[in-house]
Amino acid sequence: MTGCPIVLPREGESVLLGAAILGAVAAKKYPSLHHAMKAMNAPGQVIHPSKDPKVKKYHDAKYCIFRELYEQQVSHRSIMAEALS
Repeated sequence: MTGCPIVLPREGESVLLGAAILGAVAAKKYPSLHHAMKAMNAPGQVIHPSKDPKVKKYHDAKYCIFRELYEQQVSHRSIMAEALS
């Protein structure tokens, strides 16, 4: 994986916040989405990657399985598309 920290938003209701941001821009409270987002949102908890090599190995294995399943899905879609044509 990337090994980068993840910054969670402070607001747990991101859909509601997004609607409020759009409404604030539509009401001309802010000149742009960028300005409204900057004023109305804030960073929350920061999650840092684990330094435990076992955790990295576990997530690397999960990602490998994900990639294999994705490739299978692509192959299966192709098979089904041919069957329907």
